[in-house]
Amino acid sequence: MSERLLVEEAERRAKIFRNLWSYLKLIAKIVKELDRDAEVYLFGSVAEGKYLLSSDIDVLVVTVRKPEEVISRLWEVGIGDPFEIHVITKEYLEIYKRRSKLVQVT
Repeated sequence: MSERLLVEEAERRAKIFRNLWSYLKLIAKIVKELDRDAEVYLFGSVAEGKYLLSSDIDVLVVTVRKPEEVISRLWEVGIGDPFEIHVITKEYLEIYKRRSKLVQVT
Protein backbone atom coordinates (compact mmCIF):
# COMPACT_ATOMS: atom_id res chain seq x y z
CA MET A 1 0.00 0.00 0.00
CA SER A 2 1.39 3.39 -0.91
CA GLU A 3 2.12 6.02 1.70
CA ARG A 4 -0.72 8.18 0.37
CA LEU A 5 -3.21 5.32 0.79
CA LEU A 6 -1.97 4.65 4.31
CA VAL A 7 -2.44 8.30 5.22
CA GLU A 8 -5.94 8.33 3.71
CA GLU A 9 -6.88 5.18 5.64
CA ALA A 10 -5.53 6.65 8.89
CA GLU A 11 -7.52 9.85 8.30
CA ARG A 12 -10.69 7.86 7.55
CA ARG A 13 -10.32 5.84 10.74
CA ALA A 14 -9.52 8.94 12.80
CA LYS A 15 -12.73 10.56 11.53
CA ILE A 16 -14.75 7.49 12.50
CA PHE A 17 -13.25 7.43 16.00
CA ARG A 18 -13.88 11.19 16.42
CA ASN A 19 -17.52 10.69 15.45
CA LEU A 20 -17.93 7.27 17.06
CA TRP A 21 -21.20 7.95 18.86
CA SER A 22 -22.83 9.30 15.71
CA TYR A 23 -21.95 6.05 13.95
CA LEU A 24 -23.11 3.95 16.89
CA LYS A 25 -26.43 5.78 17.03
CA LEU A 26 -26.87 5.21 13.29
CA ILE A 27 -26.18 1.51 13.79
CA ALA A 28 -28.75 1.38 16.60
CA LYS A 29 -31.32 3.21 14.46
CA ILE A 30 -30.88 0.83 11.52
CA VAL A 31 -30.99 -2.24 13.78
CA LYS A 32 -34.15 -1.01 15.52
CA GLU A 33 -35.80 -0.54 12.11
CA LEU A 34 -35.27 -4.28 11.62
CA ASP A 35 -36.24 -5.25 15.19
CA ARG A 36 -37.66 -2.62 17.52
CA ASP A 37 -36.73 -4.76 20.54
CA ALA A 38 -33.08 -5.13 19.52
CA GLU A 39 -30.28 -3.93 21.77
CA VAL A 40 -26.94 -2.54 20.64
CA TYR A 41 -23.74 -2.46 22.71
CA LEU A 42 -20.20 -1.26 22.21
CA PHE A 43 -17.64 -3.68 23.65
CA GLY A 44 -14.02 -4.71 23.35
CA SER A 45 -10.97 -2.45 23.40
CA VAL A 46 -12.90 0.67 22.40
CA ALA A 47 -15.43 0.26 25.22
CA GLU A 48 -12.54 -0.28 27.63
CA GLY A 49 -10.67 2.79 26.34
CA LYS A 50 -7.66 0.66 25.35
CA TYR A 51 -7.66 1.02 21.59
CA LEU A 52 -5.51 2.28 18.75
CA LEU A 53 -6.67 3.78 15.47
CA SER A 54 -5.89 0.40 13.94
CA SER A 55 -8.33 -1.36 16.32
CA ASP A 56 -11.64 -2.65 15.16
CA ILE A 57 -14.81 -1.35 16.80
CA ASP A 58 -16.75 -4.26 18.27
CA VAL A 59 -20.52 -3.79 18.23
CA LEU A 60 -22.86 -6.36 19.73
CA VAL A 61 -26.38 -6.58 18.31
CA VAL A 62 -28.91 -8.56 20.33
CA THR A 63 -31.85 -9.45 18.11
CA VAL A 64 -34.14 -12.18 16.85
CA ARG A 65 -33.11 -11.32 13.28
CA LYS A 66 -30.57 -13.40 11.38
CA PRO A 67 -26.98 -12.11 11.40
CA GLU A 68 -26.87 -11.84 7.61
CA GLU A 69 -29.98 -9.63 7.62
CA VAL A 70 -28.49 -7.22 10.13
CA ILE A 71 -25.01 -7.11 8.62
CA SER A 72 -26.19 -6.74 5.02
CA ARG A 73 -28.52 -3.88 6.00
CA LEU A 74 -25.68 -2.12 7.81
CA TRP A 75 -23.42 -2.57 4.78
CA GLU A 76 -26.13 -1.02 2.60
CA VAL A 77 -25.91 2.19 4.63
CA GLY A 78 -22.11 2.21 4.62
CA ILE A 79 -21.28 0.60 7.95
CA GLY A 80 -18.26 -1.62 7.40
CA ASP A 81 -14.61 -1.56 8.43
CA PRO A 82 -13.52 -0.76 11.17
CA PHE A 83 -16.83 -1.91 12.68
CA GLU A 84 -16.99 -5.58 13.64
CA ILE A 85 -20.66 -6.45 14.07
CA HIS A 86 -21.48 -9.42 16.32
CA VAL A 87 -25.11 -10.56 16.11
CA ILE A 88 -26.52 -12.75 18.87
CA THR A 89 -29.83 -13.71 20.44
CA LYS A 90 -30.76 -12.58 23.93
CA GLU A 91 -29.92 -15.98 25.43
CA TYR A 92 -26.21 -15.36 24.78
CA LEU A 93 -26.13 -11.82 26.21
CA GLU A 94 -25.17 -12.98 29.73
CA ILE A 95 -22.02 -14.62 28.34
CA TYR A 96 -20.91 -11.30 26.86
CA LYS A 97 -21.81 -9.44 30.06
CA ARG A 98 -19.56 -11.77 32.09
CA ARG A 99 -16.63 -11.54 29.67
CA SER A 100 -16.69 -7.94 28.45
CA LYS A 101 -17.48 -4.40 29.38
CA LEU A 102 -20.69 -3.56 27.50
CA VAL A 103 -21.75 0.02 26.83
CA GLN A 104 -25.34 0.19 25.67
CA VAL A 105 -26.10 2.40 22.68
CA THR A 106 -29.51 4.05 22.97
